[in-house]
Amino acid sequence: MERQDDGKFGSKRELEEYKQLFDDYAGWLTDFVDKDTTVTRRKKGAEAWLHWCAEEGYDPLDADEDTVDAFVHAMVGDGLAETTISNRFASVSKFYHWISTDPDRPNDIENPTAEITLPNQYDISNNAAYTRILHREGREDIIAPDYEELKPLFDHPPGATDFSKIRNELVCRLFWQTALRSDEMSRVRLDNVDFDDRDIRVRSAKLNIDDHPKLYHRHVFYEGNLDYLMQRWIDKRAEKDPKNESPYLFIGDKGNQLSSSYLSRIVKEAAHDAGIQEPLVRDSDGTVAQWLYTAHRLRHSRITHLANKTDMDLNFVRMMAGHASMDTTLDYVNPDWGEARQAYRDATGTGN
Repeated sequence: MERQDDGKFGSKRELEEYKQLFDDYAGWLTDFVDKDTTVTRRKKGAEAWLHWCAEEGYDPLDADEDTVDAFVHAMVGDGLAETTISNRFASVSKFYHWISTDPDRPNDIENPTAEITLPNQYDISNNAAYTRILHREGREDIIAPDYEELKPLFDHPPGATDFSKIRNELVCRLFWQTALRSDEMSRVRLDNVDFDDRDIRVRSAKLNIDDHPKLYHRHVFYEGNLDYLMQRWIDKRAEKDPKNESPYLFIGDKGNQLSSSYLSRIVKEAAHDAGIQEPLVRDSDGTVAQWLYTAHRLRHSRITHLANKTDMDLNFVRMMAGHASMDTTLDYVNPDWGEARQAYRDATGTGN
C-alpha cells in the first residue's frame, strides 16, 4: 500500500475488470442518493471493497458471507478505525442492494452482509439497529430505533428525588411522543401547553419566520396516557416554583430553565440505567463521540413510527415534525409494496 496525494492509503492496482461495475454503481448513487457526502462515502467504501476483491482474487459477483468476513478481518488487521470499518461495511451492503435491485443484473445475487452484525461478531463499536438503517434505501443518515427497542428507557428515569424522577420520565416520554428537538423542548413554556387538548405550541429551532411563516410556530401533540404523569409533574414543579416565576415547563431544583444539552443527557442516562445504551461512534482515542439513544434519536423514532405504523396523513406528520419539505418526511417512510397494493385495492374497490 502507498500513500496517495490526498494522504490516504490505497492500492496501486486499478479496478481493471470491475471498473465498469464500479462506474455503474457510482452513477446509480449519484442519481438516487441526495446527500453528496453520503455519495462520496459510499463510493469510497465500494472502491475499497472492489480493490480488495481484485487483490485477493475474489469475484464480487460471487461473494458470500465468508468473503465479507475475510474483508472485515483484513481491515481490522490493517488497524483501521472502527468508524471506517463500519462505513465500508455499510458501503458493501449498499453496493449489493443496488445489484439486487438493478434490472440489468442477475436477480439471484444475495447481499452477503445480510446476516453479519459488526458488534456481535467482531466487537466493533457499531450496533445492529444502526447497521439495519444503513442498509435501507435512502436512509443512511436516519437512525430510528423501534419503539420496542427504546421502551425500557422510559421506565428508568435518572434522578435522586421524586421531583427529578417524575420530571425526567416526562421529559423522555414527551421527547418520543412529540418528536421535539431538545432545544425546542427547553423553550417550552407553561402557557404553550394546552393541557385539555394535549397540544404544545413550539417555536421551530430550524426554520426562520420569513421563509416558513406557517411552520415557524407549530403544534405538537401528546397522548392521553401522559395526563397523570403531566399532572404529577405540575404538582411537583409547584413545590419548587409556587409563584410560577419561571415561565418554562421544565425547570431545575432552583427554578432554572433546563438547557437542551441537559435534557438530552436525561435521555442518555435513562438508556444507560435501562441497560440498552450503546456507543454509536468513537473518536480515534476510543472516547464515545455519539451514543445510540439520544433525544434526537427519540425524535427520529417517533417520526418513523407515525409515518409507517399509523394512519396519520404524511402532510400532518411533516407539519408536526417541522419539516419544510415533504421530501424530508418521505426519508422516514419504509416502502411496503404489500401495503401499497392493499391500499390501492381498498381505494378503488377492486377487492382482494
